[in-house]
Amino acid sequence: MKVNRLHGWDMNFAQAREIQLSLARKVVTKNQGINPHLVAGVDISSPDSQGIARGAAVVISYPEFSVVEIKTAESKITFPYIPGLLSFRECPLILAACEKLCNTPDFVLVDGQGIAHPRRLGLASHLGLFLDVPTIGCAKSILCGSM
Repeated sequence: MKVNRLHGWDMNFAQAREIQLSLARKVVTKNQGINPHLVAGVDISSPDSQGIARGAAVVISYPEFSVVEIKTAESKITFPYIPGLLSFRECPLILAACEKLCNTPDFVLVDGQGIAHPRRLGLASHLGLFLDVPTIGCAKSILCGSM
């Protein structure tokens, strides 16, 4: 799968926030009328005691829900966990797994925020720009706003 190179990952927190503000303007939120045949899900593991984590990208066929391919990547996590900056911690590893995919999914499900984010660029939206594929953020907690 093709991965766009939008920026590097070696930066401080202020630079990361500026990148989010800049890239948020490029996120497309309108319905693109997708008739999906391939759907991917991505996530990373918690880092082990040495700081090594594993990222995975799983592509399934729709509507059969058959696994088409699974790719993984492993790396040391270098960016700390900071609410609102999760994409700078997880994107590099998820993108490394996605880059190995032979199939390009019609959309990607992401364990994280999309536009429901203080700067409108959570993990899902950030990945969507790198992959140039629609993403859906499926977060477990509310980062901003209310229910």
